[in-house]
Amino acid sequence: MRSALRQLCRHGVEALRPRKVNQKWRKPPVSKRVAADLRKLAIRNGTYGKFDSETGVGWDPAWDAPERNRKAMISVNNVNDADASMAAAGGLLGSNPGGIASIRPPKETKRERTRETRAQKIEDLLAQADEKIEEYRLEQEGKKPKPGIEEEFKRAVKSASW
Repeated sequence: MRSALRQLCRHGVEALRPRKVNQKWRKPPVSKRVAADLRKLAIRNGTYGKFDSETGVGWDPAWDAPERNRKAMISVNNVNDADASMAAAGGLLGSNPGGIASIRPPKETKRERTRETRAQKIEDLLAQADEKIEEYRLEQEGKKPKPGIEEEFKRAVKSASW
């Protein structure tokens, strides 16, 4: 279990807040970046809204930043009960003001992103390969002189030194 999860299991929401110790402020044990990663993981795994302190799986909505909670509640209150779950999910995924509206998959490298198109292109070229090979062989055969006495004479005259 990650250190951040252990801190959340022990201290709950207090692990996300800075503390004042001996008249000095200390950083929170769980940073906002790590908390955001854990929250996104919980949303992707479908464990958002329920947290098991024994296994450290899930995310408690009380841990969200206040503006996030407010937006989720507004979106839930504006929709009737049948669509409440959809609105809650939409409020959770698209609650970053001025940022990305949803959780996107990782960008990956260009090689990984274009793999399917490259494979399709190769398959299309392989389907045409036999025809192109046959066409090339016929073209090369057409370039060769036809056997006969005329060609033998031309070759002999060409190689003779006078």
